[in-house]
Amino acid sequence: MKFYKKTYKNFTLPFYIFSLTLVLQLIVTYVFTKTKRFSIRALVRNLSVTFSIYYAMKTKNYFLLGIPLLLEAVIEFLKLNGYDMDPYVATEYQYSDYWIDRSRRNPLISNFSEANFDGILGFNTRDNSSENNKKLYEWSKYAYLSSINKPKAVLYDLNKNIVPEPKILKKMVDDKKFELISKNCGITQGMRILEIGFGDGDFMDYIYKNYTVRPIGVSIANEQVKFVKERGFEAYHMNSWDMTPEVLGTFDIILQCGNLEYILRSGQNHEEVYTKYSTIINHLLKPNGKYFITCCHINDKYAGRTWGDSLDYYLHIYYLWAGNDGFYPIGKDGFSKYANKAGLTTIYQEERTHDYLINMNFLFSYFQCYDGSCVTSFSLSSLADALFKTIAGPYYIHTYLAYLSTESYIWNPFLWEFVPQDRNGKWTPPVTLQYIMFKKES
Repeated sequence: MKFYKKTYKNFTLPFYIFSLTLVLQLIVTYVFTKTKRFSIRALVRNLSVTFSIYYAMKTKNYFLLGIPLLLEAVIEFLKLNGYDMDPYVATEYQYSDYWIDRSRRNPLISNFSEANFDGILGFNTRDNSSENNKKLYEWSKYAYLSSINKPKAVLYDLNKNIVPEPKILKKMVDDKKFELISKNCGITQGMRILEIGFGDGDFMDYIYKNYTVRPIGVSIANEQVKFVKERGFEAYHMNSWDMTPEVLGTFDIILQCGNLEYILRSGQNHEEVYTKYSTIINHLLKPNGKYFITCCHINDKYAGRTWGDSLDYYLHIYYLWAGNDGFYPIGKDGFSKYANKAGLTTIYQEERTHDYLINMNFLFSYFQCYDGSCVTSFSLSSLADALFKTIAGPYYIHTYLAYLSTESYIWNPFLWEFVPQDRNGKWTPPVTLQYIMFKKES
């Protein structure tokens, strides 16, 4: 009888731990998040934590508490090599929870974009020389440190003129970007336009206001789809890989600003993935249709060392990678050379890295703190919220750290990738932003 009681006890306690862990994750997922996607990746981590605590206390072997860390390392290694347990789970929680939460508290954070600072701050934003890059680094550092966690900060541009207030400045540089893209694409009334990954729909609003065309949207984030549908736009909660002419129809113009980076995941074959995706785009375009992208590319001029970089460098890379699904094209033609093979001819390309740098520099300091909300800055409450939601979204804490604004320039990994750094005697950023337009071969 004692044997059966012991066996029953040994079985029931682990069962209770499993059940309570599962119930906790279900509650956090479906009650406390907007994404509401149940994650197997999160469940594996949660169970490893609760069971390691249970058995460490039971056996007094506290080395067992290291099992979750070991398991994390194994899972991340597999993900790096293409074996992803929950593809795009970080992306969905990022855009349906992390950014939605912050943009509702501070509308200036919504739809953060590459912007267009031509002729505004006294910089030649298309001069990518080492000298101009260093000058831009020094001014960006000044602007960031002068406004981080400082409401109503007053900043001066390169010509000692006062920088416009955030609300005015953001509208100005967003509209200049939208105007640049619209003119390059040749948008006119009567066109069918698709925007893939539309954020809060600012570009869709601009096109409708200026061209009386209502673009159709596709997004992986359910909250963004709901938001633009409430404003009268047709939008689909859909993975980009699932787009077909049968569901969406065909288009004169397809826009994809700032999210092509999510198409390729680490460990995948660049040529295979990009060619396949470009074929999907080709099928969605009408004859002579245009496909316009803004996309981050790994800067091959920044490369040079593999193991000689500091721990700080690898921490930035890790949180940027883990907090965002996806992978960047390598070199400025890292995507276009494969798109060309799929029948999309490159008809325009321009590097506009400095626009993204300046706008992100403002977003994580001047914009987010001007009204005192400081929504991307560190606080104990924001950290607690991130840890709590990581019970549901396995990479939510990584996303939080990837976009965290601190008074140390430059911790923020997403900002860091655009900031020029002294690399082998030349000032250059780790990543470049490329504007590229393709035309479907008729």
